[in-house]
Amino acid sequence: MNDKKSHYYTQVILKTLLNAEMVTTVQLAEEIGLSEKTVRTKVDVINDYLRSNQLGEICKKRRIGIWLDATEEQKVEIQKRVLNNQAIDHLQSDQTRMYTALRYLLKTSKNNRLTTNQLADLMYLSVPTTLKVLADCKDWLKLFDVELNVIRNKGFELVCSESQYRIAVKHFILRFTHQETLDEIIQYFTPNLNLENVKRCIIDTESEWGFEFAEESFNEIYVYLALSIYRRQLDPLNEIKLTEDELRMLQTYNEYSFAEAILKKAAEQFNVRITQTEIGFISIPILCSKMIDPGYNAAAGDIIREYDHRLQEFVKKIISVVSEVLNVDMTHDEMLFHGLLIHLKPAIFRLRYEKNQSNGLKGYIKSEFKQAFRVSWLISVLFEEHFDLMINEDELSYITLYIQSALERNKKPINTVLVTRTSMGVNQMLCEKIKRTFPLIEEIKVVSAHDFHLENYPQAEMIIATRELNQKDSRIVEVDEMLSENSVRKISHKIRTLSAQTVQSKVQFDPVCHTLFEPDLIFTHVEVENKQELLELLTSKLLKKGYVTRKYLSTVLNRELATPTSIGNMVAIPHGDQSEINEAKIVIATLNHPVLWDSEMVDVVFLMAVKMTNDYEIRRTQLFYKQYIHLVNTDKDVDVLRQFVSNTDLYRYLIS
Repeated sequence: MNDKKSHYYTQVILKTLLNAEMVTTVQLAEEIGLSEKTVRTKVDVINDYLRSNQLGEICKKRRIGIWLDATEEQKVEIQKRVLNNQAIDHLQSDQTRMYTALRYLLKTSKNNRLTTNQLADLMYLSVPTTLKVLADCKDWLKLFDVELNVIRNKGFELVCSESQYRIAVKHFILRFTHQETLDEIIQYFTPNLNLENVKRCIIDTESEWGFEFAEESFNEIYVYLALSIYRRQLDPLNEIKLTEDELRMLQTYNEYSFAEAILKKAAEQFNVRITQTEIGFISIPILCSKMIDPGYNAAAGDIIREYDHRLQEFVKKIISVVSEVLNVDMTHDEMLFHGLLIHLKPAIFRLRYEKNQSNGLKGYIKSEFKQAFRVSWLISVLFEEHFDLMINEDELSYITLYIQSALERNKKPINTVLVTRTSMGVNQMLCEKIKRTFPLIEEIKVVSAHDFHLENYPQAEMIIATRELNQKDSRIVEVDEMLSENSVRKISHKIRTLSAQTVQSKVQFDPVCHTLFEPDLIFTHVEVENKQELLELLTSKLLKKGYVTRKYLSTVLNRELATPTSIGNMVAIPHGDQSEINEAKIVIATLNHPVLWDSEMVDVVFLMAVKMTNDYEIRRTQLFYKQYIHLVNTDKDVDVLRQFVSNTDLYRYLIS
C-alpha cells in the first residue's frame, strides 16, 4: 500500500464531508477509486480520530448516506488539520500503522534491510513513533516464532525458519485483507507471479477430484501455494523442513494426496521442483481446517499428532456410546476401533469438501441392520458436535456395517444340545457342519436319545434332535442327519427367535430421560400435506416455549437437504444444529396420512432437539437412544404408537 495515497484518500474523504451535506460510500468510492468496503474501513478510522479529539463525528444512516455532525469551530479545526500532513499522520489507527510496518518488514531480506530511520521516512512518522510501532510488530511476529532483530548499522532482520516465515505471511495476508484486495496483497509478496495460474492449479484439482473448498480454506491454500511457488523460484534453498516421521503420518491421509495433485500442476505450470515436504506443509491446513486449532507455534509433528489424538478419542467415544446404548461392551474390540479410525480419516475429508461416496448397500443395511443403523444416528449428533460437519446417510451406512460386525463378534454363543441315536462318526460330522453353518453355535453337547431327559438341561437354549422326541418344549428343533436345507432353515429361525426374545416387550425409559418429553410436545393424528409443513409446525412449538432459537428450523431443513432422516418402519428422526438448542426436548408426531419424507413414506416422527455438549447431556441422550431403538424396532412396535389418540396417554406410555 502506498502511504502517500493513504494520506490523499484521507484528505479527499474529509474535504468531501466538509463540503457536502450528505454523501454515500458509493460516491466516495467512485471519487477516490477504492472499493466500498475499503472506504467504509477508512471512514471508521477517521471517525474514531474525530471523536477522540472532540472534533464531532461521522453519522451514518443505512441506505441513506453519511454526513459530518460538527460545529463550525470544529469544522475550522478539521480544515486546518486536513491541510497539515503532520496532523493527518495521526489519522492512522495503531492497527493501520502496524500493518504498514509489517508489510515492509516481512518483505525485507539480507540484501534489502531497513533501518528505523528508513522505515520512519516510508511511513511519514517520527522516529519515536516508529519505535512504538516496531514494538507492536515484534509482539505480533512472536506469535509465529519470528524474531525481529536489529543488526547495528545494517537494519532489521527476521530470524525464523522457512515454515515460520510462511505461516506469519499467510496470517498477515488473511488478517489484513480489508486494507487491500487478496490478490493485491499476495502479489506484493510474490511480485510478477501469475496468480490466475496459481488459482487454476487449485480449481482444476478440485474439479478432477470432485471436491470444492470452502472459501476460507481456498484462500489459505491459495496464499500458501503462491508463497511456495515464488519462494522456490527465488531460491531453491527456501524449502520447508519436515521430519520423516511427520511425512509418514501425513501420507496416510487423503489430504496429502490432494495437496500433491495441486502441487504437481504447479510444478508443471511454473517449472519449479516441488518436494515432499512442500506437499506435506500444504496438506496440514487442509487436514486441520474446522477440526483443531493447531495454534501459531505448533510444529508440524505436534499438529498431526494432535489431529490423530483427537480422532482416536472421538472413535473411542463413538464405541463407548454405542456400547452403552446397545448394552454390549465393544470398548475392547480392536477390530472395531481400527476399522472406524481408518474409515473416518478419508470420510472427514470427503464430508468437509462435499464429496459424496455412494453406498449401494444402503437400502439393504437400513432394512437388515435396523438396530445398528438407528444407533448410528446418535453418532451423527456426536459427529456434528466434534467436527462441525454434517454426516450423510451413505457414510452412516458404512459405520453401521462396522457396528453390526462388532455386534456379531460380541454375541454370546448359543448353549446347544444335540440329541441323537446315530453313531459317533455321524454325530461328529453333523456337529462340525452345524458349527460351520452357524458361528453362534461354538460348542455342542451330544446326548444319546435313551439318556436324554429335559429336566437335566435347564441351561440349554436350543435342543437339536435327529429323531422325534415326543416331548413338548419350545427349545426343540428337529433336523435330519445330513443337515438338509430345510434343517438349516429350522435352526436359522430358532436363532432369530432367540435374538428377538432379548428385546424388551415394554419400553421403559430411564427417569433421567423423562425431562425430554412434554405432553404439549406430543401430537397425535396430525393432518399435514408434506414434510416441510410438519417440520415448521413442530419447530414452532419448540420456539414458542423458548427451547430453540429462530434459526433452528433452517438447520433442520438444511440437514434434510443434506441427508435423509427416515430410519425404516415409516419412522423419521429429523434434528438440527445443537448450537441453536436452548433446552433439549423431543417432539413426537403421529400422522393421519403418511407423507413422503425422502424416498420413503413416513407417519411417525421424532424431532430430536437433543444436545451432546456436556457429560450429563451425553448420558441422557445415550439412555434415550438405548430405549428408543426398541420403541420403533418393528412395525408392531410402531403400531402401538400410532394407536394413541390422546397426547397425554402417549406421554404416560413413555414415562410409565
